[in-house]
This record gives sequence, C-alpha cells and structure tokens, in this order.
Amino acid sequence: MSFQEKSRWIALTANLIVWGWYFVTVAGLLAAGAPDERGLLGLLVPVIIGITIINIIGHIIVAALKPSEARTELDEREKAIARRAAAAGYHILCLGILIALGSTLYYWSAFVAVNAVMLAFILAECVRYSIEILSFRRGLA
Repeated sequence: MSFQEKSRWIALTANLIVWGWYFVTVAGLLAAGAPDERGLLGLLVPVIIGITIINIIGHIIVAALKPSEARTELDEREKAIARRAAAAGYHILCLGILIALGSTLYYWSAFVAVNAVMLAFILAECVRYSIEILSFRRGLA
C-alpha cells in the first residue's frame, strides 16, 4: 500500500468518525426539540481538534514507518486518480448544496442549511477519498 493510499485511509477514517459523531449529535439534539443553535456551534471545536489530531498523528506514524515513500511526489497515475476522484466529489458537492439551498426556501432554518452544506462538503470528500482508495487498489488511472 502506497503512502498516498494510506493517507487517504487516514483522512477517510478521521472524517467518518469525527464528522459522523458531529452530525449524529446535532441531528439528535435538533430532533429532541430544537435546542439553542448557537450552543451547537461549540461542537465544531472538538470536531476541528479531533480531525487535526487524527490526521497529524496518523500521517506522522505512516511517514515514520517508510520515510522515503512519504517524500515521493505523485506520479502521473496518482494525479489521474486524484483528478477523477475530485470530479466525482465535486458532483456530490454541487448536488448537496443545491438540495440544501432549495430546502432552505421551504423548510429549514439557516443553522440546518449550513449544516446540510457542511454535510455535502464532508460527503464529497468521503466520496473522493473512497474513489482514490478503490482506484489505488484496482490499479486504475
């Protein structure tokens, strides 16, 4: 497994765990009776800290195990994989933002809409990481 693939695994895992916790927590609290939305913004602090710590520690460990691999630049195949994955993630992002903005006109508060847009960003990144991982695994370019 290349450093690039390991890096994507770290980022995907961190996003799923930390952002998963955030969105489940926020959805549960909103469903329980619309608490103070400003107070819920405080949940972003542990999310940002958690994502940062997991990514830094994960990448340090992976780079320490094979330092030469961590210093290599992307080859043409890896660049092609990254472009294709980013394009797919972009489509997910656009669709998510359109849904969030459209729903805001009729149903959602601004807080819910902002969280829906954040969810679209996170889903797009998870799709991008997943496509890259699958492409690395299958040897696709």
